[in-house]
Amino acid sequence: MDSDPSRRRPLSASVARALAALAVVVPAVFLAGRAVGFWRVRLAVGKLLALLPDDGAPDHVRVLPPPADEYAGTVRTSPAETRAMLPEHGFSELIRAYFHAYERDGETVHEVGSFVHRPEGLTGDWQVHVRLFPAPGGGTEVWAHWERNPYVAPLAHLRMEGYDPARGERMAAELIDDLR
Repeated sequence: MDSDPSRRRPLSASVARALAALAVVVPAVFLAGRAVGFWRVRLAVGKLLALLPDDGAPDHVRVLPPPADEYAGTVRTSPAETRAMLPEHGFSELIRAYFHAYERDGETVHEVGSFVHRPEGLTGDWQVHVRLFPAPGGGTEVWAHWERNPYVAPLAHLRMEGYDPARGERMAAELIDDLR
């Protein structure tokens, strides 16, 4: 790569505007998430995306139903209590993940938390990903799957190599008290 700055091509105006917008939007979203909770930002974005037509939209801008085989069980604690408890069990809030919602008794139920536990840390190969949904009666539904860590193996993650809902359910049950 040539290190002489005078020989580099300048950015196009549209690329420069996009980078400038990202430089403002990304920190603003991060700060908003830190202030009000990332789950609230994700919930608001998910509800907005649910209003858009799905025809031709890529998965990352659609609201998808959680796969039925990912249902791991229900905890008696409220979503707020469950979100507060998960970090004590080694989970961290996941900001970047697909948005999920499903229909229950004619109502749309949106995800109210997305968390990840990486047994080998941030740079470990694998993770258990759990999603939280409000349950009837005030509890919290937990949906889980085992998958490749997107920070370590992004393409394998997107190709769902090693994706395993049964293992995710077992790990969630081991890590989360009272999962039934």
